[in-house]
Amino acid sequence: MTNKLFIGMLCAMLFSACTQDEVLGVNEELPTTKTRSVLSTQEAQEKFAKILSKAVASSESVRSFLKQEALSKIDNGYNIFYPIAKDKILDNRTFKNVLSDFEEYSGEIEEIENKVPLLNIHIPEIATLKVSELNISDNEIPVLYQNQMYFNGNIIDTLATNEVPGFYTFVVSESNSIQVRNKKTRCSNDCYINDKYEYVDYSFVPNKDKSLLSRSSVDYDKYDIKYSEKGYVPESDIDPLLVKAYKNSSTQKRSTRYLMYYDLQSTDQNPNSMRSDVSDCIFRFKIAPDAFKRFEDIADGKGDPLFNGNQTVKKRALSREEAIKRLLTGRAFCFLFKIEGTMNGTDIISESMKIYATPEKIFNLCIKETKRHKTMFRHSKYTYSIDEGGIKSKWFYPLDHGHDTRLNKWDIATDPIEKKVIVYIVNPDEGFTKEVTETYSVTYITNKDFGGDISIPIDKIKLGINGKLNSSNTTSKTVTTHYKVTETSERIDDFQFNYFDDYPIENIDAGRYVIPIRKGKGVIETSIMPISNKYFNQKRFEK
Repeated sequence: MTNKLFIGMLCAMLFSACTQDEVLGVNEELPTTKTRSVLSTQEAQEKFAKILSKAVASSESVRSFLKQEALSKIDNGYNIFYPIAKDKILDNRTFKNVLSDFEEYSGEIEEIENKVPLLNIHIPEIATLKVSELNISDNEIPVLYQNQMYFNGNIIDTLATNEVPGFYTFVVSESNSIQVRNKKTRCSNDCYINDKYEYVDYSFVPNKDKSLLSRSSVDYDKYDIKYSEKGYVPESDIDPLLVKAYKNSSTQKRSTRYLMYYDLQSTDQNPNSMRSDVSDCIFRFKIAPDAFKRFEDIADGKGDPLFNGNQTVKKRALSREEAIKRLLTGRAFCFLFKIEGTMNGTDIISESMKIYATPEKIFNLCIKETKRHKTMFRHSKYTYSIDEGGIKSKWFYPLDHGHDTRLNKWDIATDPIEKKVIVYIVNPDEGFTKEVTETYSVTYITNKDFGGDISIPIDKIKLGINGKLNSSNTTSKTVTTHYKVTETSERIDDFQFNYFDDYPIENIDAGRYVIPIRKGKGVIETSIMPISNKYFNQKRFEK
């Protein structure tokens, strides 16, 4: 460099300095602080990633603290929720105080906290990397925010889209499992962490019973009371003719079926003929939940099960209806009802009725939802399965599902006063090859030869209505019948059903009808009641 050039540059520098002095004043000091703009949420998390990376690189105590906090699984994941962790102690100082040693300026941590109130640090488990095996003596564990990797305050690498590191990282993010408490949130007391924070959902609450891990909207059906244990039925679901007959029966509930069949207004009115459009039907039935596994074994076909395996989806959770649709194959249970006790000339004949129903119609299936939480490297993943230990009962109404469960007309003038009902669950793929022989006794109130041409026995009917039928005013006969069922089957009930004593309506409770239940020695409860053809057609066209 020449002397002339050096002298010229020196003069220029001196002139610039003098000019600056004139502008500022010789005694005026240059500003020593910078004006800070308001942080965005992203900028705040970037700043926190820088601070945390310095602390992680500098202190084994910080690395140990983060590991232990993650292992405590505050939300069932390996997360360190900063608003709570910041006040915990390491090396006789709070975690926040330790981090403040690495601020670029005083108060930086407070700015970050104010901007990101749900600040979180996550330690992902990737491939064989386990949080429990993280080596706290390793001072080269980076901090990750979005795709930027920080070490000791500097960005050292940028991950490509969908790139997953094969080493431990501390990931800065906002919590998606914990939220600030407010009056609008619906979480119960079990979801509260403290007076300021609560879990977003039960699935994040540590040490909760497994039965609470699914969202309440998924695990069980929330259905009308007519499907529940008590099975109260609204009047709109009962044939108006039956409602009328029940109300006309007054205190004589045994007369309800008789009044409906003969279209009478009271028991004092003499009948002319039986209605041709009325017959009893299998109105509903309910299966005990402990029978589920046995029924499943019978219903499963060869390579054709009732259920698919566990179902997994990413990004968003399924509704209960969506989960059920994925879990079920469409295969159904098959129930065989045998009803003995209808006259055909001088013979007593039996009726057979098969009712098919898929599992979710017969049982309130317990759907379990488990969630793998979203991280920097993967989407949320939801897995759905049937919890066979959580199966509940519910009433099944065949008419509501398009089944015609009407029986032969019950002519009390000629038919026995009791019908024998036998119920099987059978494998729908098999033929009916297994021979069954039934021997039972029937009782009838005819005044002439069994099955003869007789008039309506009004005197015996009134005895039945008043509960005064006995062996002295009835006739009995032993009957033997033969039929076939599938080899793979189970007899799940049999019982006698009486024309008078098993009346179709018990009482009315707060506008809802209490329907009697018949149960023998098996796992099924059944309600049988008379309906008209008009009501049956109405139910059919409602489908």
